[in-house]
Amino acid sequence: MNMNWTATKIAQAKRLATLGWTLTAGAVLVACGGGGGGGNTPPPIVETPPPVFAAVDVYVSHNGQGNAGKVDRMNEDLELLATFEAGNNRGMAIDLSDNLYIAGDVSGPPGSLRVINRFDGRPDATGFDGQVDREVPAVGSISLRGIAIAHRAGLIFAANFQGSSIEVFGTAAGENATPVASAVLANEPTDVAYDEPRDRLFAAMANGTVEVIDDFVAGGYATAASRTISPIGAVSLSGIAYDAAGDRLVLTDIGDPIALDDGSIMIIAEASSAAGETAPSGTIAGPATRLGNPVDVVLNGSEARVAENGNDLILAYENIFGSAGGNVAADLSVASEKPQSLALGPTSSGAGMLADITDLDDRATFTPMSIVAVSNPSGGNAAADVVRVAPALDELQASLDSGVALENIVFAQSGDAFATFDDGNEANGGIYVLNRAAVSRDGESASQSRDRIIRGANTGLVSPKGVEIDDASGLVFVADNDAATAAIRVFGAEASGEVAPLITTNLPAPPWDLDYDPAADRLYVALTDGSVAVFDAYLANGGAHPADRRITPRYQTASGTALASNLHGIVHVGGAVDALIVSDIGSASLATDGKIFVIADASTADGIRDVSVQIDNGNDALAGATMLGNPVDLAFDGVDLYVAEKTANAILRFDDVLNNPGGDAAPAATFTQDSAESVAVVPDYLARTPGMF
Repeated sequence: MNMNWTATKIAQAKRLATLGWTLTAGAVLVACGGGGGGGNTPPPIVETPPPVFAAVDVYVSHNGQGNAGKVDRMNEDLELLATFEAGNNRGMAIDLSDNLYIAGDVSGPPGSLRVINRFDGRPDATGFDGQVDREVPAVGSISLRGIAIAHRAGLIFAANFQGSSIEVFGTAAGENATPVASAVLANEPTDVAYDEPRDRLFAAMANGTVEVIDDFVAGGYATAASRTISPIGAVSLSGIAYDAAGDRLVLTDIGDPIALDDGSIMIIAEASSAAGETAPSGTIAGPATRLGNPVDVVLNGSEARVAENGNDLILAYENIFGSAGGNVAADLSVASEKPQSLALGPTSSGAGMLADITDLDDRATFTPMSIVAVSNPSGGNAAADVVRVAPALDELQASLDSGVALENIVFAQSGDAFATFDDGNEANGGIYVLNRAAVSRDGESASQSRDRIIRGANTGLVSPKGVEIDDASGLVFVADNDAATAAIRVFGAEASGEVAPLITTNLPAPPWDLDYDPAADRLYVALTDGSVAVFDAYLANGGAHPADRRITPRYQTASGTALASNLHGIVHVGGAVDALIVSDIGSASLATDGKIFVIADASTADGIRDVSVQIDNGNDALAGATMLGNPVDLAFDGVDLYVAEKTANAILRFDDVLNNPGGDAAPAATFTQDSAESVAVVPDYLARTPGMF
């Protein structure tokens, strides 16, 4: 054997390894002996480039004796970025706002679901925080395992292992939740995958089968499987992932849980129609695979990552569907103590964050799908309806009964509504989170199984009015109108129950509404003394600084000029426009003196500023063609302005408002709504489902 050649090849392998490349095993083998005088001729070097994975965060939950409840955040190459103590130890799923849902049974039955607010932004070495995160009790469950999210429907499906059922929860539910439904199965489910566009649920079973339920939601969470897939050779399935583009299932089989060398990965083709005994189109198994107890699998296109619990590994495959199967090693393997479940960050869906609904400045990027109006009739605790109507204001689309006296409404990108309310007497206020109210719930009433409430002494909320959400940071801003404690209070968007605000900013006058500009970290607050308080670098300063500026609109009257007196609704139009649209109700007891103003150069304006648009008939004793008496809330779709006009019992639409000639301008459309209190635009991208929109 030529030892010099061998040493050279080993050195070369080490050098290539530092560049991220590897040599195949054959590159360091030497042919010895042989005829033809070529006994010492080395074989050719075969260089294998490292796998290339698409950029995505990989989340790994653990369930070992010393790390149960820990979640690692890794990059696409499985390099550790941060660790987080979630406190739950089982299946995980991620929504499009990067909220992490994680099941657990650390403390025994019943289990629970924890929701971690904006997981990607949580600092290293931190953990579950009841002020910004929430826990949903899994009442009736025994041992929750894998979970899946129905994004459009706002539901979570959880495999209740020892309870032999699929438990269904509302994604927005809180600490008092009960399951929406419990679908009983004949065997023990270990994991679930859901194809929402086709409403099809796949459940991996401990007996080595896959139960398929068609029309799962539409059919009322049917308990009888539409068909059963029995992969040939499967023993005890644990993980399941569905590739909708190719209609394929990827399954992990742990075999004998005591053995650490009999695990496998199976691919089932034509999964939507497969039934009975089915031969996998590919099976990866054998000693080179290091598969012993592969408990979970996730897909990012053709990339697959597997949690190998028995051998303490995360395994990654660059193209799982291109593999011929057999006894082949993973393209990448990384040590990880007792991994239990995997989830991928939202970039794997290509969705990302779009504009919040109060930042709809460019109509070219979306289509208005609905206009939502909130009623708050007088009479104390009368029910306040939430209705969705067509943008043309000519058709009722849906209605939802909240059962409380709602004040103001806004929508998160999930499609959940955040609506402020009080007891009907401007006291004991709170925030109602109404699950998927932007896109569904027609004819329903709010319930603990779907919705949650933020309320109680610790919240500090007394008379909350305007509400704003910043999806990227996972924060909710509330204008508390109580005269004695006038303030802005900021909460985590996943908070529930009696939680203290993260930020409290005291104000010089009671506020009514607010608008946050995330691009500039600037907060605009409409005050009932007729001015707008502007806070620059609001979050950067922790909301601790007083207002940087106060803007007071000045408008024309028959006798000269006057100043705004009682601002309510406010919209900031960003970008090159940089304008504020505000409503002035004047005297709350007068039903004829409402006005709409536009203020230019909002980001730098200060003091008394002449308005650039004034929708007002010039006679406070008559509402005139404008119909403006008490315009209590505004919503803007990038072109047109929608107004909740309370005394006229209507939603009004003023088209092309930034170029409106002003004066006694009539609305282009109206919709009758009793005691209209708030209005919001629903763009077509709310409650997106990957592969569906």
